Amino acid sequence: MARILVIQMAKLGDFIQSTPFLAALRSALPGRTITLAGLEEVVLEAARLSPLVEETLAVGPGRPEPEGDFEAVYNLNSAPAAARLAARVRAGRSFGPAFDGETWRFPPGQEFIMGMMAEDRRLSRFNLADVWLALAPEAGPRPLIWPGPSLTERGPGLRVGLHLGARHHLRRWPVEYFACLARTLSRLTGEFSPVLTGSGGERALGAKFAGLIPSALNLIGTTSLTELSRTLAGLDLLIAADTGVLHLAAALKTPTLGLFFGPAYGPETGPYGPGHLIYQADAPCGPCREGACRRRQCLALPDPDRAARLAAALLSGQPLEEPLEPGHRVWRTGTNAFGQQLRPQGRPELTAEEALALALTWAGQAVLKPGLAPGPAGLTEEAGFYAAPAGRLVLAEERCRRLRARLGPAAGARLVQAVGLLGLEIASC
Repeated sequence: MARILVIQMAKLGDFIQSTPFLAALRSALPGRTITLAGLEEVVLEAARLSPLVEETLAVGPGRPEPEGDFEAVYNLNSAPAAARLAARVRAGRSFGPAFDGETWRFPPGQEFIMGMMAEDRRLSRFNLADVWLALAPEAGPRPLIWPGPSLTERGPGLRVGLHLGARHHLRRWPVEYFACLARTLSRLTGEFSPVLTGSGGERALGAKFAGLIPSALNLIGTTSLTELSRTLAGLDLLIAADTGVLHLAAALKTPTLGLFFGPAYGPETGPYGPGHLIYQADAPCGPCREGACRRRQCLALPDPDRAARLAAALLSGQPLEEPLEPGHRVWRTGTNAFGQQLRPQGRPELTAEEALALALTWAGQAVLKPGLAPGPAGLTEEAGFYAAPAGRLVLAEERCRRLRARLGPAAGARLVQAVGLLGLEIASC
């Protein structure tokens, strides 16, 4: 039987976000054995539980490399180790980043994403799941896929999960803020049961929270991946920073409120699928790189009371009507013909920067999925989520020229078309 190798050397959340791609791959290439090569044990465990993968292979320093021939290799990571592995595997076809020691190779869609992010990462509106899905030989959106538990763990009343931890300290919201959120949410919704999730290494966070909110059900460090799935499936809502548990809950169709700050950027790695809220707290220097900041000032940016009101809106099914001051952005997730759709909440004003982000998204969708190139009506719909601009929208000619050079002729031409449709004024482009 023909074999296909998928390289996923990232974390649990990345594996969950790659399940739409795996499902599309299986649909387009039936009868193949899909082997997932991973670096971390939790990713390999998740792959073994997934119905989308037949074989797993642990790769990395000191481990053997994949043996035999593959029909194709799909590399989902841009890390040098993954790109080198993709170049060394014996495969008839190669997709995704590859590096043979001298030359990097990227597919057109990822070249577009890299060019846009080189200009300004805040312009990106492409979820990682859609970027990977574009590598599959089949167009069209697909949901996250995770085997739902036969039984769920529920208790009486409202159950809200709080995932206190995050692997990197710049993604970890202070425990005191989670406690403040819980108190405000209790006032807004009535009494509810906070359910704490996390790994064994995060037990100290749970103990600290329990000292502030003694009524919490503390499951930190007590659940396997299967048991965690059962717990998440029984929640009315999960609130978490950018973590694998956030994506696992989204895959189980549990509504989530994602808290994004520091190096985490919600449009890229926010919960995928309809019905979630992404709360992005922006610092002037963000989104940053992990390990590059020592001040950690952005951790204080997400406001606990506002986060509680967002959570209450999700639980009630009501839209968020309150305006948001600069530095705070909220998107409600949905789907369209391309994939993830982000609808801004609070009806913010359409600025030149937001218009440029919309233009780049419209142009890039045709690069990532040529068979689903959106028409002008789609761009008009996206612009309609914003309030009319107070004045002229002006794009500097120098910036437009730089973007066209980075994106290539086809995407650059669509960018110019989108700029005109949105009324962005430039001297010449």
